[in-house]
Amino acid sequence: MTALTTAVALLIGASLQDPVAGSRAIPVQLGTSLTADTVTVGERFIAVIRVRVPMGASVTFPQADTSAAVPATATSIVGAPAVQSIDDSTAVTMSAAYMLTAWNVGQQPLGLGDIVVIAGSDTGYVSLAGRMVFVRSVLPADTLLHVPKPPREMFGIAVFDWMPLLIAALVLAAAMLAWRLFIWYRRRSRLLDPYSVAEREFARIEAMKLIASGQPALHAALMSDVLRDYLANRVDGIERSHTSSELLANAHEIQSGSLGLGELLWRTDLLKFANHQVDDVEAERLGVSAREIAGSVERSIIERNEESERKAA
Repeated sequence: MTALTTAVALLIGASLQDPVAGSRAIPVQLGTSLTADTVTVGERFIAVIRVRVPMGASVTFPQADTSAAVPATATSIVGAPAVQSIDDSTAVTMSAAYMLTAWNVGQQPLGLGDIVVIAGSDTGYVSLAGRMVFVRSVLPADTLLHVPKPPREMFGIAVFDWMPLLIAALVLAAAMLAWRLFIWYRRRSRLLDPYSVAEREFARIEAMKLIASGQPALHAALMSDVLRDYLANRVDGIERSHTSSELLANAHEIQSGSLGLGELLWRTDLLKFANHQVDDVEAERLGVSAREIAGSVERSIIERNEESERKAA
């Protein structure tokens, strides 16, 4: 705004033109100054409008016209005008500095409306329609001399390989299916009684034919683990995490039906933790013993429960 104010101060000292017939009763003097006689399209320039009116009169300068009737290429006001007033003993000199931009070539009007002067009960209008500026084009005289830029290369479109994503999706779907099958298997196991689950697992391990494939120790250890799971699910006080000594200490309720349990646990502990070897005959005997102990415990529990029901009845 400092540069604009300086321009106003320099231009306002110019001589005013002859009185303009803006009103029958109000004597008004008008003067205009431009920072450049010729501008280019889009270039900003300053137009200073000065009026001298009698003391006591008020001056209203035109503002930007935002109506739809104004064409887009018309000269337009940039921002609000900077207004300055200088008083003397007989009159008041008012000046308004407009920053303008022209968007069409040739001789163009400033595009400013009328100045309104009010003195007492009289109102006068000072027209600025005849104030012009010359606008020159920024194009060369012969536009055929303009050399356009070379065309840009076309965008390269890489072919996306969907195969890795498809394989990953299939693997994920298979993993989810396996997880759901595992959950279903666990839930189905819970619906069966512990002895039925143990019998199913005994049969599954025997169907693996580990002894025939040269893994007798693994056969005996797995059969012993099935017996442990059965006892943990069937007998109160026995947990799957118990050691063999803790399991025997809490098996007093099934002592009559668990003959040979201690020897079985001791022998399979040697296989699992001391890396002892066992021949096929011994492995087969230990597996049969685990299955027989589970059946004996189940029968003793059923008989005890039936005896309790008879006594209660």
